[in-house]
Amino acid sequence: MTELTHTRTAGLSRRLVDFIQDNLVQDGDDIKVDETTPLLVSGLLDSLRTARLLNFLRKDVGVPVPAAKLDPENFRDVVTIVAMVEELESV
Repeated sequence: MTELTHTRTAGLSRRLVDFIQDNLVQDGDDIKVDETTPLLVSGLLDSLRTARLLNFLRKDVGVPVPAAKLDPENFRDVVTIVAMVEELESV
């Protein structure tokens, strides 16, 4: 991994963590999101929140997620989301 790729990955991870913390964690929930927070198991991603996350990826990150990638395994945590985004960008 080049330094530029590492920097981009770290930046995307931070943007996703911030988006999830600010937009998907409900007020009153005592959840501090990081790159390995289990998004599905913790209940942070339901259908509505997943749609909001997909919209963020499409509009703010510039990577539309095709239906074929809407697999729970791709949304386990920020690490897996970043890996999916990088894979989609490389195609």
